[in-house]
Amino acid sequence: MKRAWDKFWFSDGPYFDLALMRIAVVGLQLLTLVSIQFESLTRVTSLPAWLYHPVYLVRLVTWPWGSTVPLDKQLVFAIYWMMLPFGVGALVGLRSNLCMVVLAAGSLFLQAYIYSFVDFHHREAILLIALIALALGPCGKVLSIDSLIARRNYPAAPRVLILDYNGPYAGWPIRFIQCFFPLMYLSAAIAKIAESNYTLDWANGFTLQYYLLQDSLRKPDMALGLWISQFHWALLVAQIVVLSYQLSYFLVVPYRKLRWIYLPVGLFFHLTNYYALRAGFPQWIFLLGVYIPWSEAFRKLARSEVAVPAAVRQAT
Repeated sequence: MKRAWDKFWFSDGPYFDLALMRIAVVGLQLLTLVSIQFESLTRVTSLPAWLYHPVYLVRLVTWPWGSTVPLDKQLVFAIYWMMLPFGVGALVGLRSNLCMVVLAAGSLFLQAYIYSFVDFHHREAILLIALIALALGPCGKVLSIDSLIARRNYPAAPRVLILDYNGPYAGWPIRFIQCFFPLMYLSAAIAKIAESNYTLDWANGFTLQYYLLQDSLRKPDMALGLWISQFHWALLVAQIVVLSYQLSYFLVVPYRKLRWIYLPVGLFFHLTNYYALRAGFPQWIFLLGVYIPWSEAFRKLARSEVAVPAAVRQAT
């Protein structure tokens, strides 16, 4: 049992895939910091103190200074501005793990601080968890300034092609996120079932119809959602598909061929959510890429052949 467990988590994996995950996750987090989190911090730091209800993480960190009093605005933005250079360092792979640790810890704290004033949401969780997993893995072995420094410092070291560079700890952060997605989807499905008194009544067509109509009244730019809301039977089928998808998504972990079905369906599901309900989950869409074996795909692409007509060969 232990051998199977170790084989699943710590069998050799490509450092290239982990580096691509680092670049994608850190790049998305930097974009979130600049475009969304700055505005959110500006808003919450201007709110009255009586709206401040610190979550447990914020209480734990701020306990020595007083966990029931909002932090000074200058301190909050000092943390924010300190994170940006560490985020850039993580993106380019300079002192990769140190920068990843600071970025992950700072991002987690600032998001928890924002949640201490407003409602909780779940779209940010997967990106923060991915940052933590990357910080604990060897994410700067390739496609990084760290790898260039190592190459210069050890000129006599053996060389391998970047796509063939594997290691026992390169795969577990990717597998961790691959296993975390099914837990999120399963949690969402169970919440829908529990909300319906542990029945399947949620998938009745009217639930989605109600949300589409409600949001179209609140958001005037939701013409697509208003148009879709008139097709009850189509929405009934869509709700059945969504519930089945979320309950069975865990199958993509042991059965890799099913990803050819589940990933396009998931991409379509999240894009439709955005355009019809304005429920944006870009973090989920981008992180679905962890199921793609990028190094294997690039290796096959590099070795693929094309037919060259004789006339073209002579001309060249």
